[in-house]
Amino acid sequence: MKGSFYMGDTLRILGLLVGFLYGWTTYAQELHFSVPFRTSLQLNPALTAAIPGDFRIMSAYKNQWASIGTPFQTIYGSFDMKLLNTDEDNNHLGAGISFFSDKAGKTSMGLTQLNLHFAYVFKIGNTQFVSGGIQTGFVQRSTNYEGIKWDNQYNGVGYDPSLPSGETNLPQNRSYFDAGAGVTWEYVPNKKFKTKVGWATYHLTMPNVSNFDEGTDRLKLRMTLHGEAELMLNKQFTLLPQFVSMHKGPSFEIIAGVCVKYVTGERSKYTDATIPSTLSLGAYYRYDDAVIASVLYEYRQMLSIGVSYDLNISPLKVATSRRGGVEVSLLFNGVFEKQVIKL
Repeated sequence: MKGSFYMGDTLRILGLLVGFLYGWTTYAQELHFSVPFRTSLQLNPALTAAIPGDFRIMSAYKNQWASIGTPFQTIYGSFDMKLLNTDEDNNHLGAGISFFSDKAGKTSMGLTQLNLHFAYVFKIGNTQFVSGGIQTGFVQRSTNYEGIKWDNQYNGVGYDPSLPSGETNLPQNRSYFDAGAGVTWEYVPNKKFKTKVGWATYHLTMPNVSNFDEGTDRLKLRMTLHGEAELMLNKQFTLLPQFVSMHKGPSFEIIAGVCVKYVTGERSKYTDATIPSTLSLGAYYRYDDAVIASVLYEYRQMLSIGVSYDLNISPLKVATSRRGGVEVSLLFNGVFEKQVIKL
């Protein structure tokens, strides 16, 4: 089956999707990174092993709102790989594992999650790829009360840690299983343009996440829609527009932006054996919350390091002086056998 979509059709589809997303506006958000496109397995399980090589290692760290107290700290790490290629079209099964930890405040209240990911990528016709994936994981919510000062521990003169806190019904640690699933569609009509759109739904088990033994608080479904495109302007410059939205109950978040990729060296004129390094500069907007500046250096499609920074524009800017947080990401693409990775 030949591909029947053209770039104009794809851009119109993306435009309609973005317009639809802007109808879901609220302030709240779930755990996230400023540039979620660099934590692929957290974004969509269908992106598992959607890689140019045989395996991939990703990690990211975010430190947020340090200017207003104990910062929120988020750590992410993952490994995924192709298990087998079923034919010359590069149809393949992929598997991966990811780790996610988020801690906030003096109590280190947070979430730790370990996930397994599986996906299958298959080619449709000459220009399109479809992928489906699932995720299952173990989650623990925890709180550390050591060092917390309570009103009842002030004796009228000063703080006395030997006094009882008077707190008898504090939130407890909670563990549960969670699951998610997603799909992606990729369109690659030529070497100068490609685009990808994906949809994922998380918290399919809708577990009880109440921190109290007798409480009930079912985790609502989180739906994620994301898209990106790559448009090569010439031999040196490429545009990379991207967007992602997350919708969970009454809460909503959207991040959209564009990067400009610059080839720092010359491409080979005769072969793909020489893959150039690139430098990307970008800016993103998180709706009604922050502007994000980003830089990414990629060494020959194998190793990349990215740094981004949030600048608050929401009412929180009064407390943060517009200082949001820094985020660092690392990515390594590898092969099991010595071979050329084609662009």
